[in-house]
Amino acid sequence: SCRVYNYDPLTQLKNVRANCYGKYIALRGTVVRVSNIKPLCTKLAFVCGTCGDVQSVPLPDGKYTLPTKCLVPECRGRSFTPDRSSPLTTTVDWQSIKVQELMSDDQREAGRIPRTIECELVQDLVDSCVPGDMVTITGIVKVASTEEGEITLSK
Repeated sequence: SCRVYNYDPLTQLKNVRANCYGKYIALRGTVVRVSNIKPLCTKLAFVCGTCGDVQSVPLPDGKYTLPTKCLVPECRGRSFTPDRSSPLTTTVDWQSIKVQELMSDDQREAGRIPRTIECELVQDLVDSCVPGDMVTITGIVKVASTEEGEITLSK
């Protein structure tokens, strides 16, 4: 995979809306919170209940649907058990950070509450920043299924 640096133009956090969904953007802000590092499963192995054959299913965003049928042509198996310890199951380090927009003095004086955005870091980006760091984040916007309906940036 590749990494993009100095991507222009920077998007103001206030302009990140649902119409940014699926788009690649860059924004600057201050890290205000970092989560603990967790393993994120990117592929999960499933064992066929009939013949024991194993198939690996990709997990976009950590969500999966069960396989519909066994990949062995002679087998008609339709029940599967996830196997987290299989070598076909893969995980990456994952961390969530909250980034707050940079505000000018007159915005602060107007008493406006700064906007924040949740960003997901994976692999080598995990543990790369701490609260107080000023960062430029580039990534694809996705809508998180949270109660607040906040927009999440996925690296």
